[in-house]
Parts: sequence; C-alpha cells; structure tokens
Amino acid sequence: MKIKGKSALACAVLIHLMMPVSSVWADESQGNGVSTEDIHVETDAAKEEAKYESQSTTIITAEDIAKKQAKSVEDIIFSETGMTRNVDAMGRVTLSIRGAEPRHTLILIDGHPVMGDFAKYSGQADELQRLGTENVERIEIVRGAASAMYGADAIGGVVNIVTRRAENVPVLRFNAEALRVKSDDGALPYKNFFLRADSGKLGKFQGAIYGSKRDIMPIYSEKIFYNGVNTNGAIRNSLRYFGDIKNIGFLGTYSFDDKHAIDFSVDRADEEMDRFTKHSEDAPDPVVHYKRSINRDTYRMSYYGQAKNTNWKIDFNHAKMMEDDVTLSSVATFSKYEGKNTLRYLDHILHKEWNLKASAGTQLNDRHLLSYGFGVSKESGEGSRLKGARNIRTRYIDPWDYDKNLHSEEDGSPSSRIKDHPMYLNENGIPQYDKEYALYGYKDAYGKTQVPPYTFEDYENGTNEDKIPDFVAELRRDNPAELFLDEDGDPLDDDTIMRRYYGTYNRTLTWHGKKFEQEETDRKNRQTIGQADIKKQHFFVQDFWQMGKDTIFMPSVRLDHSSLFSSHVSFNMGLTHSLGGNTNRRFKANIGTGYTEPGMGELYYHWEMYAGMPYDIGVGKLGYYWFGNPNLKPEKSLNFDLGFEAEQGKSQIRINAFHNRIRDYMTTYFTGELMHFHPEADAKKETWITPPDMIYSFKNIGRAEITGIETELSQKMDEHFSWKLGYTYLYAINKSDPNMPRQLLNKPRHKIDISLTYENKKTGWRASLWGDYYLRMLDSNTIANNGNYVHNDLGDGSTQYNFAKGGQQTYERKSFGIWNLLVQKQIDKDSVVYLGIDNLFNHRDDDQAMRERVYKLGINLKFDGISGRRSLAREALAKAQEDGGILRNFITPPFDTKREVGTTIFGDYRLRYNSFTGKNKPSEARVTTRSSIGSAYKNYLEKGDQGFEQRLRVGADMRVGTNTNVTLIGSASGTKDVDTTQDVGAPALKEARVENVDVTQHVKVWDLSLGRLTEPMGVTGYWFGKEYDGARAVWTGQRSQVRVGFGDFSKSTGISDSAYSRAVNEVFLRPPTKKEWLGYDRDLVNDENYSVPSVQTAGFESLYDKLRRASSFEEEKRILDSYFNLIGQDAPTAYNKIKQAAQYETNSHIWRIVTARDRNGNVKGRYLMTDLFMTVPGGSDPFDKNNLRTAGETSWNTVMTRSGENPETWRRYVSSSALLSSQQYTFTSEFYGYGVYKGSETLQALGSGTTYNGKNYAGIPLEKFNPADFQTITQAEAKEKALSSLYEKSSALEPLYKKMSNGDNAIGYRRASLSPVAQRILALAASDNYWRPEENSKLPLHLLARAGYLFPQLGVVLHTDQIPALKRAIFVQARHEVTPQVGIAAWYLRSVGGNSHRFLTANGTGNDVDVFDTTANVIGIGAKWQLGKNLALSVDYGQNRSAFGRYMNGATRWAHTAGTSAFTPQGRAYGGTPTFRVLRLDVGHADMDAAGSWNAFVDYKAFEHGSFFGGNGTEALPDRYLDGIRSFTVGAGYVPVENLLVETFYTFGAKGLHARDTLYGAENFKLGNYTRVQVTYRF
Repeated sequence: MKIKGKSALACAVLIHLMMPVSSVWADESQGNGVSTEDIHVETDAAKEEAKYESQSTTIITAEDIAKKQAKSVEDIIFSETGMTRNVDAMGRVTLSIRGAEPRHTLILIDGHPVMGDFAKYSGQADELQRLGTENVERIEIVRGAASAMYGADAIGGVVNIVTRRAENVPVLRFNAEALRVKSDDGALPYKNFFLRADSGKLGKFQGAIYGSKRDIMPIYSEKIFYNGVNTNGAIRNSLRYFGDIKNIGFLGTYSFDDKHAIDFSVDRADEEMDRFTKHSEDAPDPVVHYKRSINRDTYRMSYYGQAKNTNWKIDFNHAKMMEDDVTLSSVATFSKYEGKNTLRYLDHILHKEWNLKASAGTQLNDRHLLSYGFGVSKESGEGSRLKGARNIRTRYIDPWDYDKNLHSEEDGSPSSRIKDHPMYLNENGIPQYDKEYALYGYKDAYGKTQVPPYTFEDYENGTNEDKIPDFVAELRRDNPAELFLDEDGDPLDDDTIMRRYYGTYNRTLTWHGKKFEQEETDRKNRQTIGQADIKKQHFFVQDFWQMGKDTIFMPSVRLDHSSLFSSHVSFNMGLTHSLGGNTNRRFKANIGTGYTEPGMGELYYHWEMYAGMPYDIGVGKLGYYWFGNPNLKPEKSLNFDLGFEAEQGKSQIRINAFHNRIRDYMTTYFTGELMHFHPEADAKKETWITPPDMIYSFKNIGRAEITGIETELSQKMDEHFSWKLGYTYLYAINKSDPNMPRQLLNKPRHKIDISLTYENKKTGWRASLWGDYYLRMLDSNTIANNGNYVHNDLGDGSTQYNFAKGGQQTYERKSFGIWNLLVQKQIDKDSVVYLGIDNLFNHRDDDQAMRERVYKLGINLKFDGISGRRSLAREALAKAQEDGGILRNFITPPFDTKREVGTTIFGDYRLRYNSFTGKNKPSEARVTTRSSIGSAYKNYLEKGDQGFEQRLRVGADMRVGTNTNVTLIGSASGTKDVDTTQDVGAPALKEARVENVDVTQHVKVWDLSLGRLTEPMGVTGYWFGKEYDGARAVWTGQRSQVRVGFGDFSKSTGISDSAYSRAVNEVFLRPPTKKEWLGYDRDLVNDENYSVPSVQTAGFESLYDKLRRASSFEEEKRILDSYFNLIGQDAPTAYNKIKQAAQYETNSHIWRIVTARDRNGNVKGRYLMTDLFMTVPGGSDPFDKNNLRTAGETSWNTVMTRSGENPETWRRYVSSSALLSSQQYTFTSEFYGYGVYKGSETLQALGSGTTYNGKNYAGIPLEKFNPADFQTITQAEAKEKALSSLYEKSSALEPLYKKMSNGDNAIGYRRASLSPVAQRILALAASDNYWRPEENSKLPLHLLARAGYLFPQLGVVLHTDQIPALKRAIFVQARHEVTPQVGIAAWYLRSVGGNSHRFLTANGTGNDVDVFDTTANVIGIGAKWQLGKNLALSVDYGQNRSAFGRYMNGATRWAHTAGTSAFTPQGRAYGGTPTFRVLRLDVGHADMDAAGSWNAFVDYKAFEHGSFFGGNGTEALPDRYLDGIRSFTVGAGYVPVENLLVETFYTFGAKGLHARDTLYGAENFKLGNYTRVQVTYRF
C-alpha cells in the first residue's frame, strides 16, 4: 500500500501542477484521518480533489454547465460566489474575483493563458464571451493570490477552463439553440449549434473532432437617440459587439503505454463582429460602425510520463490571433448610388504567443512530495495602436481595400480619415500633434520643426506683412528653376508669389524641398505600426507536506523573470486541517503574494480610442487619446485568507474571510495635455466642431485594500428540490488616489447568488431558477461632474475648456438583480430539450450593457456507441470491430460478381434546406459614366438567401446474364442538369433528368462500362463525383485498381456563377448623369480659355444641346417643359423653385470707356465696356414676354436715370478679374455710344465687387478694340434690343468662365446660344441647391433610365467568371492499398476535342483576348488512412497544368494611385499553376441499413481559381463555394430508423484565395456562411 500511496501522491501533485486543482480525495474507508498513503488519484473527481486545496476552490462541472445550458463561460461564471461582472467604457464584460480588478484575474485554457487584447487594464475583456462551454469538461476557480503557482496576473485568483479530452467510446453530440428578444424580426433570428464526434479507443489512439457556431446577440440601448445626420429615424446603440463566432478543431491522445502519453489539439476560431454607436443627441455626431474580424489558431501538445516515484509533464502551446478593426461612418445625405461611407479608423493586429513548460512531482518519502518545474514563453504584438513601441515601421493603405462603398470627395479621392499624424514630445514628455511639421515639412539638424518667416497664419490674417520679403527671398533661393514670371512674361509681385506657395490653386513653389501641406498630404492613408515582444522564464517548487494525520501544509515559491520587468519572487503558504479528524470538516488558511505585469497596451499605446465630437451647438465633448507609460511597474499584493468548509448529509457550507493589500496599484490619469488635431479651429471659434482629445496615460499610484467574507450554503431538500445561496461582502477601499472615491468602483458591497432547482428523474423534467443580486455598487460608467467639454458658446465665443476637477466626480450607486429561468425535459437517457428565459424580469441598464429579456429554445442530442435508441447500431459496431479498422470501400469494382440474375427497383426522396449569410449592401449597383455591373451583380450584392429544394429518384438495377449488368436511374428536381446558379435550389419537381445509365460487361479482371456513368475522382469526393456520358474500362486486382475512361462531362461540370468577377471593355447602355442630361456644369471651367461650362457627351443630346438648336423663345419653352415634367415628378418642390420667375441679366447695348487707376493714381487699364443690369420680372411665369418687357423697361429707365450718358466715378476693391490684379481701384467712365459689338474678342467682366449704380461692366481692352467691329445704333434701337435680350438669343449675352492662376473664376461674355430665361433655369437645375436627384448622385441616374434616356457607352463592365464545362475529356485513375489501413490514389484528366474558349480582359479602352483549346490538364493524388474502426483521415492534392488554369489563377492588373478613385484595367497577369488541397477527418459511418448509426467530419479545403471545374461529389455545399475559395466545413449524418438519413453541414471561413475585380479595382472577399440540412428517405 505504501508504494501505491507514493505513486498516487506523486500523481496528485503532478495533476496539481498541470491544472489549478489537483485531483485527490480522501478514502474514508481507512478511517477519519488523512495520510499520504491514503490519498488516491482520481483525475475525474475534481470536486473531491478541491477539498484538500488550501485555497478556496470551486469546480463547475460539465453537468453544472448543462443544468443552465450555458453556451459561454460568461453565461455561467457570474453566478458563482465572489465572481463579479464588470463592464468597461467600451462595453466589454470582464471578471473580478473577490473585488480585485479584472486585470488581477488570470484566465487559462488547459493551464495556458488566454491571449486577448494588448492591454491588461480591463482584464482579458470579452474572452469570457469568446470561450464556448459545450466542449468544456469543467471550469476551475481558484480564489485568492495564486502567483506562486501561476505567475503574473493572479492577484485576485485564477479561472481555468479544462476542455473535454477524447473519450474512450464512440460518441456523437449535437446541440442546437435558437434565441430571440421581443423586438426581433423573425421567429428565432439567432442560432447556436455545436457538433462533436469522438472516435472511441482505437488501439493506442483516441481522437475527436468538433465544430460550433454561436450567434452573439446585439445588446441594444434602452435609450433612443435622434437627429443623426447619417441615419433615418430613431437610433439604438449596440452596447457591445455582436455577430458570430465559429470554431473547428481536432484533438487526440496517443498512449505509448500506461505510463506515457501525448495529448494534442488544433483549434481554429473565426469571429465576425459589428457595433453601431452614437454618443449624443447632436445631429453632427454620426452613428459609427465598428467592424471586427478575428482569426485565431491555437496548437497545444502535452507529453506525460512516469518513472518510479516521479511523474512529469511537458507542455507546448502556440497561439496566433489576427484581428482587423475597421471603423466606418455613413452619411444618409450622400447618394446610395455613389457611396455613403467614410473610413475613420483602421488597425491590423497580429498577436502571437508561445510557451513551453515542464513540470514534475517526486515523492521523497511518506510525508513529502516535491513539485517543481520551469517554463519559457514569448509574446509578440504588432499594430498601429502600439506605435509607442521601440520597433516601428510605416505602411500605406488604400481605403478601397477596406470598403467599396466609400463616398468620393470632390477631388475624386475616397473619403478617408486615416492619417499618420506627425508627433513630438513636449517638455513633459507627452506627445503632441506637430501641426507645423504637417504644414511645412521641415526640421533642423536637431529634429526641431521650423516655420517660415511669414507663416500661413500671417497669410490668412494679413499680419506681419513686413516678413513677406524675407520669405520671398527664401522661396527664390529654394526654387532656382522657377522663372517667377506671369503669363504675360512680367515679374511676379510678392502677393502672387505668396499665392504660389500658400494659395489653394496652382501651388508650384517649395520651401526646403516641400510644398505647403505636402507633408500632411503624404501622410494621408498612412500608418505607423509598432511591434513589441515580451520574453519570460519561470521556475517554481512546492512541497506537499503531510505534517500530521489531519494536517497538510503546502509551501510554494516561484521565480519569474521578464525581459521588461526583471525578476520577481512569489510565495504562498497554505494549510488544510481536518477538524476532529473528520475530512468533511476542514479549516483552511493561506498567506501568499501576487503580482500583475502591465500589458503591451499600458506600455506602448499611442492610440485615439475615441475622437472628440460635437455635443450641442457650441459645445464639444473631448475625446480620449491613450499614451503608454514604458516606466510602469508590476502591481504587487499580499493576501490572507481563512476558511471553513463542511459537508454533512445533503448539506454543504463554505465560509471564507480574506484580506488583500495591493501596492504599486495601477490607474489611468489625465495628463493635463490635449491632443489637438485641428488647432486652427481655435482662432475660428469652432473648436466644438472638432474637439481635441484628452491625453490619458497609466501610472502606479499607491495602495488599495480589499477585505471581505464569502459564504456559500447548499442543500438537497428532498428527492426533487435543491437550493444554493451565496453571499459576498466586500470592503474595497482606495488608499492613495485623492481624485477617486474611497470605495473602489464596480465593487458591490454585497453580492447575493441564489438558485433553486427542481428535478424529477422519473419523468425527466427539470427546472432551474437562479438570480444574482448586486447591492451598493459604484458604477464607473455613470460618472457625473466629469466636465471634459469644450465651449464656444460662452462670452465672445472664444474657446474655453471645462475639465473635470479631481475628486468632484460622482458615480451612481446601484443595486439590481438579474433572474433566469430554464425548464428542461429529458427525452431519453442522453438527450434533452429545453426552454429558457434570461433576464426574466427584463431589468435594463445601458451602463452595464444589460441584454433585454431573451427567450431561448434548444435541444441537446447524444448518440453513443454502447446502447440506447440513439446508439450506433449493434450490428454496425460489431462489424466495425471485426474489420479492425481496415479501409472501407476504398477499391470497389463496378461489377459485383456475387450478385444473382434479377432486377431490383429502388428509389429515394430528398428534402433539403439551404441558407447562406450575406451583407446588407445598397441594392442599387453603381453604374458610372465609364463602367457598369453586368452579370456580376450577384457578386456585387453579396446578399444572403435561403430556400428549399427536393429531389425524387427512381431506379432499376438489372443483372442480365452472368457477366452483364444494367443500371437505370431517373430523377425529378427543380433544376435541369447541374445548375450552378442555384445556391439554395428550386423547390418544384419540374425538371426530369436521367442521372445514370450504366451498362457494364465483366470480362475476366476487366469491367467495361458504357452510358451515363458515375466516376468519383480523388479520395475526399470534392474535386469530382458526378456523372459523364461515355465509356470506361476498369481493371481490379487484389489490392489495386486502374480506371480509364473517355466521354462528355458537360452535364456535370462548368461553373456559371463563380464568386469571381472580371472587368471587360464593351458597349453597354447607360442613362446620363444629371449634368450630362442637362448638358451644363459650372464645375467645368477651362483654365486657359473662356468657355460655356457645357457637358458634351458622345452619343447623347443634352437639354443644352436642344436649347441651342431652338429657333424661338417658344420652342425653348416647349423643350424645357418636356424635361421639367420629369423633374416635377421626382421633386415637386425643387421644380416649383426652379420654374418660378427670377432675375435675368440684361444686355443694355450702352457702351463706355472705363479707366482703372490704382491707389497711387497710376492707370492700370482702359477698356471699352457695356453696361449689364439685372431685370426682376414679377409673376410666376418666366416665359411671359409682356411681363419680361415691362420689367425690362423699368430697369432700363432706372439705368438711364442714374447714369444715362453721363460720366461716372467710383472706387472698389477688385477680385476675380482677368483684367486687373486684386486690389483697390478708382474707376472713371465716359459715354461711348449705343451699339452692337461684332468682333471676336470675349467681353471680360471688370471683376467681382465692381458693381456701380446697379450695373456690372464687361468689355475689352482699348488696345484690342477695332472700331470696325462696332455697329452704332440709336438709343431707341438700343432700348429695344435691351428689352428683347431677355428672351431673344440674337440680342442677349451668355456668360463664359475660365480659371485663373489663383484659383478664382473669371467671367466673360459672348453672343448667347440660349435666352437668359433658359440660361437661368438651366443653371438652377444644374446646381446642387435645388434639384438633388437620387441623393444628389453624380453618377448615371436610374430615374432617367426608367424614363427611357439611354445611350451606348464603351467602358468597363463587370462579368461573372465562368468555368467552361468539359465537353470531352479522357481520364486515368489508379488506386492501391499500401496496407489494410492506408490507401493511395492518383488520377489524370485532360480535356480534348478542340473546343476553343475565348476570354476577354479589359486593357485600357480595349480588351486582351486569350483563347484556350485545352482547359483541363489535371494531375491529382490522394490518400486515406483508416486510423481505426471509427476514424479516417483523407487528403487530396492536385494541379491543373493548363494555360487556362494559369490564366484563371491570375488577376487583372490595375493602374491606380492610392487615395484616388481612378482605376484603369491593364490586362491580366497570369498566375502560377493552380492547385487544390483537401484535408478531411471522418468519425463514424452513417449506414442507412443500420438504425442508430452516425458519422461526423471536419475538413479544410482550398481550390485555387482554375483548378476546379464543378461537379463536386459531396452533399456539403454548392460548387460556387469551391471555385477559388478556401473554407472549413463541419458535418454530420444520423440514421434514426432504417432507410432514413438526416444530415447537416455548415461551412464557414469561405474566403477567396485571390482578388476579384470591382468597379474600384480588385477586392479581397469572403462568402457568407453556408448551412445545409437535408433528409433522405430510401424506398
């Protein structure tokens, strides 16, 4: 017994090292005393084992989890005593143990730390939500400081999630759950499922596969916001991220013998999450869309061993997480046809960690067992929020890569706020935005930013003009190649030189090598990426010391060393004493230390978490900018606790008192500095619109103390009822920070956990009611008197800040309870259905991210291989055991020589449900002036769908003679042949099809077949498994087979709805844009010559074109009426405003000589000019000639009265003039005469601001005037022409425009092509102020298409890639069984017959043409390894070595400058030889002849574009999900009764292996998750 005892004790301690709680229990049959000889190892008795741990330990078993049907750790752990739910400012739920901070709780999975966010301050936020429980064996909770065992972050305690190992017997588990809240659309919109299959013991190996998908429901705010500029209607915030989490994995154990074994697991998890948030009622504050995509890969391996008195374990764990965070805002006023989104934030996080641990336990004697071990680890992080790290790099991004629905700015660039702001550290070491460097881009030799003598602020405000000559001298020095001459060859004055540097138009000058704002422009769509590593080593030793028969003493010490925080020693001394020698009454005591290290975030953050935002008119809410502190120290604690535990009969009690002192307590603080990205707003008194950020950092400030009592009582009252009551009292006080309350935040003074359970094992009913009460808790998210606003609404509007004053913040003290109800019914030994309500009384609290009342309905099924209705059929199990795990159906001859002559009639009916998720994108596909979406509309839309399909098959199998067999199968379904355009199928049985006609002749070792033959290729069934029309010869040997065939594969191959799109240049019909339709666009201004801003579109006659051809005022009216009927239908209000009478420019035919003199009296120009005055007719009809003439005569008389033929003198400041520079002038005029100018010179306007006596002036310089071009008329004739110029083209003038070097528009005039009335109406209709069709879209208008305005356009059209069907092909297959458990396969298929396939790819304005005669030249290999009777591993790999394959595996080349919206296709680049690879793991075998049999599988597959031709032989997913896609699939099948098969398949992570074409370049894409459920009945 001693030897056995020693071995058992050693194993117990080893388990204690491998897991937070060792598995030991007292053998009371030996008496009341406890000795090391009497401690036995029982790894599945964790609850008994926890009794002898000195620290308070709770075990949540798989049965406990099932009682509450918890789907995540978050769903169950907060009902435990001492476990407190916290919510941080970002809505993330975290865990506090005994009042310690969330960062003081160490969360482990199988003893390895979970890898969450970079920052630890809020703990591993949201990890509890991510960790599913359906694959969990138990959850172990250790309360109190545990750093002596586990290292850093265990000040408050440890939570270890122990996953379920592979089981010894074959088991299939399937759980499904559906949820909803009252306000949801649809019956059960949120769904969860879990599938796991265990192979059972297979010699020395046992394995399991699993897969799950959980919908994370949105938690919407109870508060409703209004006034969002980017949304319509009420807005409810999503308080947490929501979406779905999918995972798939494989685990196993290989036992070398009874003393040595290896455990391993591989897990992949994908997470797609969203969150929509609005922070205030203010309209400018947008609703922001946060998107998060996470991929995690985790690999674990453990080696266990035992020799004599020593056990050991070596653990290796590697985890890798890739997270993409994208933040978008969307403005409703932007057109849905041209994009609404703005890219606001972007981060790509790469987080990796590996650790290696070795531990051992050696029994020294009967009283001492020594445990010891060491480990090394490395954590690596990379992301833009870590740009404070020592290692940094720069990356450039193209906004279009992250969203194809971005709004295009006026300059054509995609709307993006991504910018790599230059920074410097101020005298306090706090980062500040270096606005001056962003503007001027120059630093001296010491790295200090320098500014020019005359700054931009001086330029804008007109100050320090005496510095202009100095700056001009520097600009001349830095631009030696610049001539500094104007268009006429005259030297530039200083004002013009300043405009060439600071002006908004035509900047040509540089200062120290850079143009003004060039640095800021260069930093757009650029990020600084930080990278950091933390390396750690540790060593520990513990003695399990039996001090007496009733007392166990456990001293432990651990040394940790970190590459950042040097070395740290932790200790713990624990004692467990059985009172009165009774092991069911125990006294426990502990004294120990703990510590928590800062994370990468606290050390290296350089991150704008929330930008400042408008709060109210004139008031802005300051943002948050986090700056890491690399000088932080670890927090340290000293923990004391005393406890009493007892079990008697059906009752249990646990009482613990604890005290925790924490020093170097870490906190956040406001540095007193602001990060102001828009400092120029201060001078404009507009700071509230773009408020700065308050810069926060981290520091160690002092001490905190937490004292408390935990009490837990439980009792089983009778056969049916049991209850549990937990109570926690916390006295958690702040000892150092005067700016915070004395009571620590988020620490309830009292927490009560109550549960009541009813269970009737005879009837199978069970009901559970449980609640958690939080009493007197200060909620950190309810801060008041916090200030932190900026005001421009006080006094004179100057910027004033209202910061929080230390110690004046107040927090709401809360008390609340959450109750849950669950009713379950066991439908047989292993299966249960349930109905539950979470948050029974619908307690709502937005600050605590409380979900409203949730209704859930679920079922858990278990199919085992031992007994019961849902067991693997005894016959099938026996047969599997007999074959010993040999290959099943790896080589199957087409002709069964054992069959007798006769005919068998058979058939089956299949009902299938398909669904796939998608995106909610605008249904209005973008059609641009040069591009359109053709057959690729489905790929553009990416919309989800669902539907049913069915199939009925009937067949006959006839043995005709000894060596001839004939098989006929016909079917009816919703589609003809193989229709790959059907993702969800067609429900009707409307299409008949011959599926199989197989005439086979057996000749010795050959089987010769002719007809429509089924020919699976490969091992996994994915590459091809359908039919072809042709012939086949098969040779079958004892362990080998060769198959050769030829035929037409077109009925089963070809992919017509590939997820890939290609750009092709072709002529398509499109409607005009608004301005093309009108033919007028004031933005079209020539920078060289005066011109009418008319829009000329090839192949389309605009309104302007038609008005130019109009021969009369009346015809203009008829043309305008026909157009404006459409405007009236689209926007009646805009129509009325545009059509009402307005003011019109009148050509007076009065001419004057105008002289301009500068401030010094120098003549700067003399011009012949005509008077232009405005006429304002009354009434509502602008086409009323009489009304126009009456108003015109009034205006004429006014001009003659004020000026007539008299001289004039006036003084004005001139701008926007092509005749004069911008300055003050004195003008004089002398009457020249009445007349008509018939010359070719443009009449140029004198300039903006030169109006005098209600008139403007336009003319030509006198030196360019030829008197012969002037026709003199009388005053009466001039008056008549002036009046008729309001409606007659012949006497009216038309405005012309040109762009000047300073960016201003100059105005000129010529003889009119349109009447002033038509000009005015056209200009109003073309402006953005009145008619804004389709949300003011600048793209071709759909409403014009509906009205029949279409014209041919040559441009880029997106088409769906199509993989052509294989008309004729030859193939050769070979299979060989290397051993009874291992088979290999190879095949070759080549298309033949000379069918040519022509493919076009856009290149510039034309197309590249590629023609392929041979599309398929495929070589494939595969293998299958039957690992045991219920477990098989299959692989396929192959290549399509044709030029067509390389073509499809390529991509379109795009000429594109990042940050612009211009994309030009430049042909297609060939790719490499496309490959395909499949890895599949199967457990079990579903046999329709064996009721109760089942199978399950998981797989990974990747088919490069061009390697797959359709016709996949699995039932898991359509061909679209294979062509150019990599994905994961988990599936299962079950036979409840003979001849009935129920199957389910779920595919996720379906990601394109290449980019596909869009209207805005290439895009990487994902397909939605695909679900298929089908039932097949065989008759």
